Amino acid sequence: MKARLLTIAAISLIGLSSCKKDNIAAGSGLSFQLKAANPTSIVARAMATVTWQSGFVNANLIKFEAKQAGNEVEFKSNVQRHIDLFALPTDIGNISIPAGNYDETEFKIFIAPNSGEPAFQLQGTIDNTSVVFKVDNSNLIKAEQHQATLSGSNIALTTLDLAGLTQGISAADFSAATQTNGTIVISSSSNVNLYNAILNNVSRLGKAEVEIHHP
Repeated sequence: MKARLLTIAAISLIGLSSCKKDNIAAGSGLSFQLKAANPTSIVARAMATVTWQSGFVNANLIKFEAKQAGNEVEFKSNVQRHIDLFALPTDIGNISIPAGNYDETEFKIFIAPNSGEPAFQLQGTIDNTSVVFKVDNSNLIKAEQHQATLSGSNIALTTLDLAGLTQGISAADFSAATQTNGTIVISSSSNVNLYNAILNNVSRLGKAEVEIHHP
């Protein structure tokens, strides 16, 4: 099995109002995977350190969008998967796509609350204080690649680099945060300033990678 690694330049987390579409099937296979990396980040020039220890997303749809020979194409599949971001990557789902060359490719993972869990959650500590970041509404994790060649078995692995999650946030921001039973809960309804700052940083979480496997 020969593998080629392509680097995707941008990842973003985009709020959604709703999304409900049917599966589209065709020839060659593309598997989607997601993981986290670099869980420790420095806040305000080493005045504080955030270490993320666990986290997950709940995925409900995966989609591949691109242009081929100047025409826009779209392939998608409904899924329902709880993804442990700190475990070894496993398949979120698979899409059947015709083999070939694609331009302006986008790899999208739609996430939503499920079974009482938020769409996206990270849990860790800032120094000795527990901290939880959670996204309770439907969202989209998107990665982009200028070109991609698909043939045989393909794996789209998105890597979320958590080291940049606290970019632009100071230790004083965390010190001023409201605690709930000794934990800094960061959500759309708690410590909203921190929530908005971290949510904005998701678009700069590093890189996504697409591993293209050929027989």
